[in-house]
Amino acid sequence: MVSIVLGSALDTIADTMKENREYLKAKQGMLQDYMLKAGFEERANLKKARAERANLLAEADNLGIDEEAAAVLYSTGQLSSTVGYLKKIEQSEDPDKKINKAGLKRFSEAIVTSVPEEKVGAAMKYAFDLGAAEDPSSDKLVEAIHATSLDEYDEAISSFMNTPQTARAVAPNISVFDINKRGLIDYDPADIKAARELIDANLKTQLETTTNPNTGQLQYTNPDASGEILNNAVNFYVNEMSDPIKSRSGAKVIKDIFERVDALTEDPSIDLRDIAERYKTFEIPPAFQGPMPEDPDTAEEALKTGSSIQDVIDQGYIK
Repeated sequence: MVSIVLGSALDTIADTMKENREYLKAKQGMLQDYMLKAGFEERANLKKARAERANLLAEADNLGIDEEAAAVLYSTGQLSSTVGYLKKIEQSEDPDKKINKAGLKRFSEAIVTSVPEEKVGAAMKYAFDLGAAEDPSSDKLVEAIHATSLDEYDEAISSFMNTPQTARAVAPNISVFDINKRGLIDYDPADIKAARELIDANLKTQLETTTNPNTGQLQYTNPDASGEILNNAVNFYVNEMSDPIKSRSGAKVIKDIFERVDALTEDPSIDLRDIAERYKTFEIPPAFQGPMPEDPDTAEEALKTGSSIQDVIDQGYIK
């Protein structure tokens, strides 16, 4: 009789254990489905994206883009296209197409200095830190899948539910840059030669010229000063066209040079030697300001002589 009761009890225990194992297996199967649909797939995508990002940042560093500039460009979504362009130049068989290392350094500096310091820091955080680690709660999900008892399963699931999820990194709000990719490579000598000819033709309509009796062509009356002005103009052109974050057409730059030289030559106090030596980048001087009238007795007299209200205040006529 005792053996029958004991056997029945053992059967009940065995059935209960079997039910628990089947229940645990069913729950683990459901958890696997959940992780595949809601967790693992997304984590796999994030892991892939992190690897691609790390590779992209490493390529930028190898090409010569500073770390901070690379982070800022990554946050605006422009790093990939910039790196891709530079890699094409690097692999080009054209001897006149080479990466301009000095231009790339200037580019990096221009990118960083054009963004507030706090946004540069946020970009660095976004590109290098946030989201770099796996979600710590994923370990508990794995533990739950491999649990050998309902107690272990419940403990792992409970820990997972109480573990905060990793925050998703958000790109800082930085406006995209007007990247002048032409400024990242060495300037083509043929382009400089063509620009020089156009600038020279323009200058000969602005600076004093004579006709060469032997060739019938125009030549500068003051070839030394005019030649220096031409060289300065070509340097100005190349510098403007190489600006890394300001795209300009060659025609606009040459027109800008023409207008600057025109303004300088119209000032009777400035001669060609001045333009060649003192205005190498063709800065247009401020408008000539006449001297203050000599000791007017009243604010009214000062105003009649053409002084501004601020001048009158500065001179002490109005307290």
